[in-house]
Amino acid sequence: MTKASSVENDIILYGSLNQGILKLAVPSMISMVSIMLFEIIDLFWIGRLGAPAVAALGASSFVVWTVKALANCTSAGINALVARVAGSQNRRAVQMWASQGFILTGVFALGIMLAFYLLNLFIFSWLGLEPEVALMAQRYTFIMVLSIFFVYETFVLDTIFRSMGNTFIPMVIIVTCLTLNAILDPFFIFGWLGFPKMGMPGGALASLISHLLGMFLLLSQLSRIKITLKWKFERFARHAVEIFRIGIPIGLLEAVFSTIYIVLSKNIAYFGTVPMAAISAAHRLEGLPFFISFGFSVAVATFVGQNLGNGNPRRAEKAVNLALSYAVIFLFLISIAFILWGRRILGLFIVEQSVIEVGYQYLLVISIFEIFLAPEVILQGAFTGAGDTRPPFFISISFTFLRIPFAYLFSIVLGYGVLAIWWVIGISTFLKGVGLFLWFRRGQWKLKQVALV
Repeated sequence: MTKASSVENDIILYGSLNQGILKLAVPSMISMVSIMLFEIIDLFWIGRLGAPAVAALGASSFVVWTVKALANCTSAGINALVARVAGSQNRRAVQMWASQGFILTGVFALGIMLAFYLLNLFIFSWLGLEPEVALMAQRYTFIMVLSIFFVYETFVLDTIFRSMGNTFIPMVIIVTCLTLNAILDPFFIFGWLGFPKMGMPGGALASLISHLLGMFLLLSQLSRIKITLKWKFERFARHAVEIFRIGIPIGLLEAVFSTIYIVLSKNIAYFGTVPMAAISAAHRLEGLPFFISFGFSVAVATFVGQNLGNGNPRRAEKAVNLALSYAVIFLFLISIAFILWGRRILGLFIVEQSVIEVGYQYLLVISIFEIFLAPEVILQGAFTGAGDTRPPFFISISFTFLRIPFAYLFSIVLGYGVLAIWWVIGISTFLKGVGLFLWFRRGQWKLKQVALV
């Protein structure tokens, strides 16, 4: 066995929990908040095209999220396996899992590209959107589908860095690429300085270019964590099965979550373009508490994986509890901000007052339940780091799926309108957070075994 040690590993395995959690979580939070800021900038520019464009962006976002979520089918498994062997300090195994994970992700991405290219031909018509909105969403999503290969490989490279305990390099690269994306947006959308005037699809093209750059920048920095990708296919099928065994529950969880939102959007579209535009805008603001929680989720996934690999489950559990405490405080403060200043924030990038009012209603409702997003997201990271991904799949899927019948029942059948959908979303978040917390307390994740070679 080849031993490996680094400052990152020392902090994760032996150093201060506070320092280690924040060292991993803060760069991840900055990365994710940067993504949220980009989406707000994207909304700002596309919002200048009018409410139909904002509604189309909201509808296409659900599809794009589903596509991106499926990247977890490989990256979640790679996360657990790379972190576990890094904790056991087996450098050869780290190289092997990183290399074969990268290859597998590329093959998987090509298959997903083909599938969603075909789905894109009819999905927006099925949603019952107005013809103008459906056409705009279809054109935007088509270009986003073309970027899937680069998105998936960027995602898995980011996962490798995080699993090794380095979230700083991905943060710098993500911020760089998003800055480029934000700069390119108006040039491609509105045709500034002689660029082609593409409207909404221009935003998607800017995104494709930024993901391509991100992939190459991350590849160029792998040597910083002493990893060289090797094109070897020894036991590839066996390793692919292990990666998918761990990753598919998380990938399906995220994809089904997004798919359920696609179905919900059909329910929302029943009430017109204004609620669709409102949830499109409000979701971008709700990204802030989600991305903060995700930052801590990244930290605990690495802590749990590496410390289980090092034979120290007690330290892993302490790290998770600490991350939960931090996240709950942050989310509580954000909820207060949404309640007090939600209208003003929405008004920064939405022109129509009717959209602002409906979006603010959504923010008010979800603020009541926002702190329960912390255990939902962070404990998913903990289970992923342990390689025990079935519990979050079954618990989260069950309560998320219930959103469909209850949203339809209360909003349309009983006539409470779109406000009822907002309440169904909030209550299901509460149930998922409580359910995952209770299952985590059982402690069976500490005993989960994964293949190391």
